[in-house]
Amino acid sequence: MVNIRVKFRRGEEVKFISHLDLMKVFERAIRRARLPIAYSQGFNPHPGMVFGLPLSVGVTSEAEYGDFEITDDSLSMNEFIERLNEQLPQGLEVLAAKQRQTKQNIMATISASEYVVMIGTGHECTEKSLKAGIGKYLSQKEIIVKKKTKSGVKDTDIRNMIFDLDFGLQPCGTFNMIKLTMLVSAGSKANLKPELLVESLFEMLGAGYEIDRIHRSKLYVKVQEELLDPMDGKVL
Repeated sequence: MVNIRVKFRRGEEVKFISHLDLMKVFERAIRRARLPIAYSQGFNPHPGMVFGLPLSVGVTSEAEYGDFEITDDSLSMNEFIERLNEQLPQGLEVLAAKQRQTKQNIMATISASEYVVMIGTGHECTEKSLKAGIGKYLSQKEIIVKKKTKSGVKDTDIRNMIFDLDFGLQPCGTFNMIKLTMLVSAGSKANLKPELLVESLFEMLGAGYEIDRIHRSKLYVKVQEELLDPMDGKVL
């Protein structure tokens, strides 16, 4: 049995499929590619694959990860990538694959995520005013938002879930488009969606806004207080 971790991208063509549909797409692609995937035991066997932090519908990504169990240890990583990519639809592409030794799967280890969010405001926004606004936002000791949980909507302090927040301005017609790059907590213990951060930021700024697009650029695993790429040798 060989455990493989893959990194793949999810483009505009498939950004509206759900996480469940994504799993079905990969399952079909693996079957068509005749890859030697391992299956669970029991009445209803499932393929041995686990994906990282589910991506919200409508969000693109260049940093998605999945763990696969295969039964043929002679299969090279390059062949695995090529055969799988031939069967995946446009917009899904495996970028890299490595063998892993750790027993912890990708879903259990994700700790942080980086997003790039493009935002339109409909009014003039300068670098100076935005820098001051974000500085004020991050200087708050607590940032209370309404967050959906399994037990309902609760007031939640997200300040400690924001690790970094940077910005840029891009010309777009009459006004500038705001580009926010955020590093936030992610995973099963504490997960902050970028939409919630944007909502709380612009509520404090007292400005209207419209999210144009959200792109996940990185996922991280925390190892001894260090944030590492899930494909890093220290993680695998």
